[in-house]
Amino acid sequence: MRFPTVLLRPAGVLAATLLLLGGSSFAAHAAPGPGVGWIRVGHLAPKVPPVDIYFAAFGKPEKVVIRKAGYGAVTQYSSVAPGAYTVSMRPADAAASSPPALSATIEIKEASAHSMLVFANGPGGGLQGNLVQDDLTAPSAGNGRVRVVQGSAALTPVSVAGSDGKSVVSGAAYGITTPYTELPEGRWPLKLTSGSTTSDSTVDVKAGSTTSLLVTENGTGLKTEAIADGATLPDPPKLGVETGGGGTAPESLPWWLLVLPAALAFLVLLRRPARDR
Repeated sequence: MRFPTVLLRPAGVLAATLLLLGGSSFAAHAAPGPGVGWIRVGHLAPKVPPVDIYFAAFGKPEKVVIRKAGYGAVTQYSSVAPGAYTVSMRPADAAASSPPALSATIEIKEASAHSMLVFANGPGGGLQGNLVQDDLTAPSAGNGRVRVVQGSAALTPVSVAGSDGKSVVSGAAYGITTPYTELPEGRWPLKLTSGSTTSDSTVDVKAGSTTSLLVTENGTGLKTEAIADGATLPDPPKLGVETGGGGTAPESLPWWLLVLPAALAFLVLLRRPARDR
């Protein structure tokens, strides 16, 4: 799953970015510590155009933290102080003073990770946000933990099964986030079924990992994207919203946007023939 232009990074760019930041290593199973909570936001409303996402400590002025987030996008985690926050969505490039398509108040607890998943199953087909907790505790030895986030509204309900017939989820309605299922480490071929529609996919399960398997609609079919429940870095960047701020305050930009140009330049350098370097 890709967040158009802003969010989930291709592995190559991420690796180059880490090199440029001094060779930081991936955390195998990172989790938030005391005094910190993690939050990420997913846009899973198929017919809703791209949106700007606003975030603020409760009672503080909103500021944009993500622009032009399209269907199927899920942000990286960001760190916030425990407390109450407001999450809002407006059409991309709409004025900050315009009425939001969605506004929700959420409570973030310390040493916890949450996903704010936005679906088009609210009253009258409007947007509705579901705050789900991400379980970052380690699964049993040799296993990974997988759950399904059902983001397909046109093809629903959806069942997901492994090649051996082991059910990951059966008959999940649109907007459902299932409990976790433990699977042995390895690459799992998957079959997705909704009525007469079937699609094939795979998920790589690593021992000790927890994963959300996003199901989205792709034309007349279904597709999946596996996202890690847990950060690739042990200390995700702060959103910088605790003191409030306006509109497009510079501190609202994700940290990786600041290093992305250098990362891309690094990739270009790697692709050049040795004689040119």
